[in-house]
Amino acid sequence: MGEKICITIVEDNQTYIRSLQAIIETSEDMECVGTYITAGACSREFQQTPPPETDIVLLDLKLPDGDGLSLVPLLRKSAPNAGIVVLTSNDDYHTVLEAIRLGVVGYVLKDTPVAELRRIIRDVHEGGSVIDPQLSRLVLKVFQGGIATIAETSPLSKREIQVLELMAQGYVKKEVADELGISYSAVALYTSNIYEKLQVPNVAAAVAAAIRKGLI
Repeated sequence: MGEKICITIVEDNQTYIRSLQAIIETSEDMECVGTYITAGACSREFQQTPPPETDIVLLDLKLPDGDGLSLVPLLRKSAPNAGIVVLTSNDDYHTVLEAIRLGVVGYVLKDTPVAELRRIIRDVHEGGSVIDPQLSRLVLKVFQGGIATIAETSPLSKREIQVLELMAQGYVKKEVADELGISYSAVALYTSNIYEKLQVPNVAAAVAAAIRKGLI
């Protein structure tokens, strides 16, 4: 087995912390390297001695001393290679988009099953991005009614817009290929083109960039 996925937890609910730790401890490829129950404690630690081994940050939004999203810029600066996954009960549309805009690569509701959360952590560690299926409808609202306008003003082609739309709903590349009736390699090429045109590293960032640019 290779090196373990090192995970930092930022969460104030002790019961949920124990649940996360149990998930991590029973996963042979994962290890918890830090737990913070306040935004202040996390901020001080990452500013002074950012843990270089952190691969994934599991971040709660509602902390006793502040909004978890306020930590995202610091976490991205101090641990640039770490994937930030928001774990929350908040399904507010604007919060989802703001999290994506700030660079969060995963947005997951706290009632996500254990097996699914393990998969999400592994997917993010491998460079993917995840939006909870329950939240995908919120992102999809951004697209609805705007496809014709996008086609006229976007640097993306019609097919690239279709690929981005499906990926925003949570489809993986193989599922996109099946849905559109094209090959996996074609989807990979379209995805690469999308990232290059929007100058982003992943689908969550692509959605955020398209929103910022007024394309969707």
